[in-house]
Amino acid sequence: MKKRLITFLFICVMALSFAVPAMASEAIVSETVSAYNEQTITPHTEMTRLYWRNYHGRLQFRQWSMTNGRWLTDWTDAGLL
Repeated sequence: MKKRLITFLFICVMALSFAVPAMASEAIVSETVSAYNEQTITPHTEMTRLYWRNYHGRLQFRQWSMTNGRWLTDWTDAGLL
């Protein structure tokens, strides 16, 4: 039994010793020219603005998209009063 265990461990060590370690290669840098202009502003998130009104004694709000120039929501009761 002891001989089999030693033989098995020897085979495992030999099998693992032949494994070639992977080396990290140098990063490939592409020389592509970007059409980025420093004068251009490109927002990454949508900019919104809330508009408030008092409609029949109820405080309501509506959300306007300043990025797309359109209403995002209908008039909604604020529920504060």
